[in-house]
Amino acid sequence: MKILVDSSILIEFEKGTRADLLMYLLKRGDELYINSTIASEYLYKLLGILGGKSPMSISESKGIKATLSKHETQDFLLNFNYLPIIQEAMLLSIDLMKKHNLLPNDAQMLATCKIYQIAILASFDADFTDACHEEGITLIK
Repeated sequence: MKILVDSSILIEFEKGTRADLLMYLLKRGDELYINSTIASEYLYKLLGILGGKSPMSISESKGIKATLSKHETQDFLLNFNYLPIIQEAMLLSIDLMKKHNLLPNDAQMLATCKIYQIAILASFDADFTDACHEEGITLIK
């Protein structure tokens, strides 16, 4: 089963809260996907989790290398397949923003599902509830 995994799932896993869903999906052996938007959101928030302060503060103090050295980030991300955000998805995301009142990153995730025919989105983000339903995407949380 192909599932797009939102950064909220990854972040809650890293915080040690609500980690059960990702553990379940990893054990089941589903085809788990992310895109560059999801990876970027995850990495940004991971810096804050690992560093105990804002990612901007970590950057300003030249601490990114030391902060990421605390974590096997690349190994973790190898659990996921990567989907590019192609032009068609970017254009579709604008329509989805208008139709469902979504922020750009959320619209890109929903567009990724539609373009790559991924019928399931895993997310803890409540903004997806109505949008997924209307677009025929199953939301699991």
